[in-house]
Amino acid sequence: MANKLMDSMKSNLSSTRGRIVFIVIIVILLGGIALGAYLWHESATYVSTDNARLAAPLIPVSALSGCQVIEMNVDTGSYVERGQKIATVGQPRPDNIMDRQGFKETPLGRASVESPVNGYVAAVWTYAGALLGPGSPLVTVYDNSDTWVNANISETELHRIQPGQDVEISVDSLGGLKLKGKVIGISAATAATFSLLPQNTTTGNFIKVVQVVPVKISIEDPGDQVLVPGTSVEVKIKVQ
Repeated sequence: MANKLMDSMKSNLSSTRGRIVFIVIIVILLGGIALGAYLWHESATYVSTDNARLAAPLIPVSALSGCQVIEMNVDTGSYVERGQKIATVGQPRPDNIMDRQGFKETPLGRASVESPVNGYVAAVWTYAGALLGPGSPLVTVYDNSDTWVNANISETELHRIQPGQDVEISVDSLGGLKLKGKVIGISAATAATFSLLPQNTTTGNFIKVVQVVPVKISIEDPGDQVLVPGTSVEVKIKVQ
């Protein structure tokens, strides 16, 4: 009697284990099918890449002639408005050119250097007391009202890209903040075309590698977010 009971329990346990294993296999298969369907839908609907960077106009603010820096009024990362004084320099050239180039004559033989745009100071290249030659930059300012994305798209996906397509942009430096954009331009040459390193070997043999083509993407309404040129982003271009 006891043996029959033990055999029955073993049979039930084996049957239960079998059902659990079967259910686990079914769940794994369904999960794999769902994942495959999602990946197929993503690849059919979007062209994605993380080979992308933010960009903005970088504007060097320079001295018109040889001068000495009397005072610097900004530092790296400072926000400046158009017409705001960036520095004071000596030995000005009091003519009409100065006003057109962001220079303004001040008393005591000095001139103020003003920002030509609203934006942020990306770099400070000099300091108070330094002597500068003609055209030497004092600072570089970038216009944060005109920021875009340069995305390098594989040549095998380029035929799917057209100006006007919607883009989802994820900004790494802002914790993956999602922004909207549109494709506004496609380069007429690959990124390697402008490389300083030759693409051909000295024997004249071309080594085939998949090339990337720069695509320019606008950014719609970034709000009050500070978008730093050169930082990485991920883009998803909706092609369907």
